[in-house]
Amino acid sequence: MSTSPPSLHDSPGSHLPQEDESTLARLKPSLRSTLPIWLLYVATAVAITWLLEHFHVAVVWVAQRVANLLGDAFPYDTWYLWVLTIIWIGCLIRPAHAVLLAMTTEYEFTNRRLRYTRGILHRQRDQLELARIRDMTATRRLSERLLGLGTLRLDTVDRSHPVLDIPGQTRVYELKNWIHNLNTKERERIGYREFEGTQGLG
Repeated sequence: MSTSPPSLHDSPGSHLPQEDESTLARLKPSLRSTLPIWLLYVATAVAITWLLEHFHVAVVWVAQRVANLLGDAFPYDTWYLWVLTIIWIGCLIRPAHAVLLAMTTEYEFTNRRLRYTRGILHRQRDQLELARIRDMTATRRLSERLLGLGTLRLDTVDRSHPVLDIPGQTRVYELKNWIHNLNTKERERIGYREFEGTQGLG
C-alpha cells in the first residue's frame, strides 16, 4: 500500500531517518466544499428579492410609513436599492466567511503529529500526536459526493481534541488509509499500548 497521501507529493525532508520528524503533506479544505452554502444563501437572497417584487405595493406602503418617521433623512430616490443591497450583503456574508475559513485552514502532517491552523483574524494553531488517533471515519454526504469530496473524522484519546474533522477532502478513503499507516507506524515506534478503559504508553 502506498505511503504517500493522495494527490500530494512528499516534501524534500520526508525521507529523513526515522528518528527525525519531517513534514509529509499539507492539506487544505477544497473551496468546492463551500458551494452548497453559496447555493443556499444565494437562493435565499433571490427568494427575498422575488417576494419584494411580488408584494411591491405592500413594500412601498411600509417604506412610506418609514419615510414619514424619518423625514428628510429617508433616501427617497434610492431606498429600494438600499433594501436590496442590505439583503444581498446579509445573505452573502456567511458563504464569504466559509470561503475565507477554508482558505486559511491548513492541516500539516509529519511522521509524528498532525498540526493544524485555523482562523481568519484570530489564528489558532494546535497539534495532535498521531499515536493518539484511536479511530477514523470517512463520510461522504450526498452534497459532498456530488462535488467529489468527503470528510475524515478522527476520534482520538486526546482530551483537548477528542474529535477532529478534516472536511472538504478529495479521495478521502485513500487519505484515511494513508493516515492509518502513519498511525500504525508511530504506535509501533513508541510502543503505544491502549487498554479498554485506559489510555497510555507501554
